[in-house]
Amino acid sequence: RQTEASVTKKFRELLLFGNKKEALEWAMTQGLWGHALFLASKMDQRTYSSVMIRFANGLALTDPLQTLYQLMSGRQPTAVTSCGDDKWGDWRPHLAMILSNSTSKSGNNSSELDKKSIVTLGDTLSARGFLLAAHFCYLVAQVEFGNYSNKASKLVLLSSSSSLSFDAFATNEAIQCTEVYEYARQLAAPEFMIPSFQSYKFLYATRLAEHGRPAEALQYCEAVGNILAKSASTYSPSLIDQVYQLGSMLKYSDPQFLTENDGTSLGDPSWLTAL
Repeated sequence: RQTEASVTKKFRELLLFGNKKEALEWAMTQGLWGHALFLASKMDQRTYSSVMIRFANGLALTDPLQTLYQLMSGRQPTAVTSCGDDKWGDWRPHLAMILSNSTSKSGNNSSELDKKSIVTLGDTLSARGFLLAAHFCYLVAQVEFGNYSNKASKLVLLSSSSSLSFDAFATNEAIQCTEVYEYARQLAAPEFMIPSFQSYKFLYATRLAEHGRPAEALQYCEAVGNILAKSASTYSPSLIDQVYQLGSMLKYSDPQFLTENDGTSLGDPSWLTAL
């Protein structure tokens, strides 16, 4: 094998005689990609693009660098439709490469290609049974939460698949998991909430009430009631009525409410009245 010095010497000699194309081909075949890319950048755009593609194609498809270079070339990375297969290994480095190197000009928000690539990665992982991994991809791509009745919804409750029967889908664990996410987002943006999730919080409140925990159930009712009151037109009258009915029964479980009214002539608390 020739040394780098001897390879570079021949590259230099070819250029001394003005043989740019031969020098470029020599640099590429000998792995002098720095020289090849610089020389090509000073030639025509087609040549430069050809060298870039040839350089990128020299990497293994499973290499996260390949994912980055394909993305920077304006193409959807092959990895996003292939991860989850054993030969591809871990999907996370590919996602990290996309997230850490946004192709948007502003650098503040992912471009449409970035988002599409991440969502496609989530779809691929979901199809291969990696539900939690898929949901993580959807979250970082800021996919909107949807409804259980719409089977095209990618996110409804975290950690649960909407392809399941409703009872198997709307578990307490899935509701709690989604609530943790909503709460975490609210720490940074107090006004943040997931509109479609409010009915599940009410469902959770009914379960708490049924299991002898009325005080906790009331807290959920109040939280949901305050949201419904602010944007009543967004929610069904049926849900609003159900929250009101349950809240009317549970209000007597609030020690503060009883104390303020001395246990007599009880009216509705303000959040309930707003409904």
